[in-house]
Amino acid sequence: MDETTNVQATTNGPVIYVGPSFRSSRLNHCMIFAEGIPQPEADDDVLKHLFVTPDKLNQALRDVKIKGTALYTFYQEAANRRKGGK
Repeated sequence: MDETTNVQATTNGPVIYVGPSFRSSRLNHCMIFAEGIPQPEADDDVLKHLFVTPDKLNQALRDVKIKGTALYTFYQEAANRRKGGK
């Protein structure tokens, strides 16, 4: 799997958010969006990478836990933003 390939071009089908859950946001881990990546997340340079198609879900759930993968990096960046990071 080419992990740098995200689903930002997918706007007509279901995608699943594999990033961290946030209390002050509508985003929850493994939340499904039926019509592709929602706005404003589709325009976010980090969050847009944390949406995957259903066929990529199992691998993505592994990748967010493996240090050095692109999804791990995006997951950590999203989590750090919410903790007051840059």
